[in-house]
Parts: sequence; structure tokens; C-alpha cells
Amino acid sequence: MTCLFCAIANKEVKSHIVYEDEQAIAFLDIQPINPGHMLVIPKRHQEALHTLGEQEYIDVMKAVRRLSKQVDDTLRPKKVGVAIAGFDQAHLHVHIVPMHAYHDLTPSKYLDKSIAVAKEEELIAMKQLLTMNK
Repeated sequence: MTCLFCAIANKEVKSHIVYEDEQAIAFLDIQPINPGHMLVIPKRHQEALHTLGEQEYIDVMKAVRRLSKQVDDTLRPKKVGVAIAGFDQAHLHVHIVPMHAYHDLTPSKYLDKSIAVAKEEELIAMKQLLTMNK
């Protein structure tokens, strides 16, 4: 089966497109968290943010910024949430969600307080693994 989001980018599948430029396309989510929830995708198939070329990344994120402002200006939510998860589709997509309450984008682990506080030695070890040189 072909990638659903590639099919949307190629206009082979019906979608409600709210933005399009040379690098990115944005469309309304068919299972919105709240009305106005949209997805921004690169037109070129990529599965992860870090696999985008630098200019492609900049172009996609510029679209995210512009659309976030449009959502804020038009729908007036308390906040505009932006999230990248990518477990349901193997094509990079950025969610833009008008948020009216804290739980609109907050994982249940935060809400039910089941996330343990990390130990200091775990944080130090992770910092050593992930710190980048400039």
C-alpha cells in the first residue's frame, strides 16, 4: 500500500487542504482533537524530522509557524499546541492543535501522575549521551 500522506500530497486522496507551498502541505485532521486540528507534512516522503534536509526542515517549520498563528488569530484558543509523534503514519507530520484545556495534548501519564521522577544519576548519564558539541 502506498503512503496515505504521500497520496494526500499528490492529491490522489480527498483532503481538506488549508495550506500548500513547494515543500509542505497542510490539511485538516479527520479525527481532530479539537476543531481546527491540522497536520503539516513535507510533500516529499520522510519518516522523521531529523531526516529532512536543512532547507526542507526550515520550510516545513515556517509553514507550522504561519499556520499556528492563523489558528490563534482565527479560532482564539487558549494555546496552540504543536506536536510530532508519528506512530500512526510512517510519514512525518506535525500536529497543530487549538487547545482549550491542559489535557488536549497532554499524555495520560502526566495527567494520572504515573511518570516517575528521574534519578540524578540517570539524568547525568543521559546528559552525557545527548550533549552535542557546538
